[in-house]
Amino acid sequence: MNKEFDVNMLKEYLNFDYSHIDASRKRQCQAWRREKLEVPLLFIGDKLSAKQETIPDYDLQQIFTDKAKMLCRQARGAISTANGRSDSVPSIRPNLGTGIMLACLGLEQETYPDKMPWLHERLTKEQVSMLTPDDIKPQGSFARGLEMMSYFKETMGDTLPIYVMDTQGPFDLAHLMMGDDIFLELYDDPAFVHHLMNICLELGIKAHRWMKEAIGEPMTSLHHSNAIYSDSFGIRICEDTTALLGDEQIREFAIPYSRKLARAFGAAWVHYCGYNEALTNAILEQPEFKVLNFGHIPGHEQEIDFFANMEKFAKAGKVNYNSWPKFPDESVEDYINRIHKFASLGVLAPCVGVNVDFQKAGFRTSADVLKYWRNLRK
Repeated sequence: MNKEFDVNMLKEYLNFDYSHIDASRKRQCQAWRREKLEVPLLFIGDKLSAKQETIPDYDLQQIFTDKAKMLCRQARGAISTANGRSDSVPSIRPNLGTGIMLACLGLEQETYPDKMPWLHERLTKEQVSMLTPDDIKPQGSFARGLEMMSYFKETMGDTLPIYVMDTQGPFDLAHLMMGDDIFLELYDDPAFVHHLMNICLELGIKAHRWMKEAIGEPMTSLHHSNAIYSDSFGIRICEDTTALLGDEQIREFAIPYSRKLARAFGAAWVHYCGYNEALTNAILEQPEFKVLNFGHIPGHEQEIDFFANMEKFAKAGKVNYNSWPKFPDESVEDYINRIHKFASLGVLAPCVGVNVDFQKAGFRTSADVLKYWRNLRK
């Protein structure tokens, strides 16, 4: 690894087609509004060139406190996105872990070289009961993250959009703040949990505003996830812990606060890991949530009903931004045809990777997949 790498030279490694990226932004904005596209969205990346591979790829502990090393690692991902020449819009951020917003309350994460930072510090019920919105301040690693965002902007100019640090939803923040004790409090002291949720809502609103101000991003639009651009919603909300709840708890303790957070920024797109039917239903019912992404658990990919979900999203008038697995006996061509059908209906914004199955079927690069995708309309 070249320790002498000059991040001020990163712009020379990008080789971006900005007219194509601008067109992708426009196409995404249309798709999120459920406007008809002649060729539906497809998100796909590609490998780095030999020159681009020389950008250092520092480990996750090194980048947590070093803005130049963080920028290098983030740039590699953005370049892969841009090289795919699909509808993905490359973007970068200080990737500082799911607990980064809790630093605004003085809680700090532990870091590791081979996995993402994790928050082990907790507040007691008594400490949470004493919290007010005035206790939320840009401090610690969160403040350093704001400095990283300003550094990215200063170093890269307009060549690479910057997006916000990891943004968990109110209930995820509550779980991070208290740990698993929160699950007992849902039953033992609901009034306390609502106090906690209001604090987490204020944390979400304040932290998002500070981050957007640092990069000069409008409150009701966003770049996100090294892929997404929208001018009709301003934030992403994560509901990872919410996915562990039942329908009644979801609707009392999570959704109302996430809706308020979304409204503060025009609207939102939502992500959660795994799959919870009740959570999906609750999200799709809310006008503030425009796009939903959820996860497939390795080894259980086929347990989520693709066709039932496509019908559900169509009825709700929402977009599923997702990577879906190929059926066990399905050819690559049939798989692409299947997801293209629902992408054409405006229900699905699919993410695809060129894996071994694709390569065996003759789809060796992202360009091969995109050519086939675009010709399907003919």
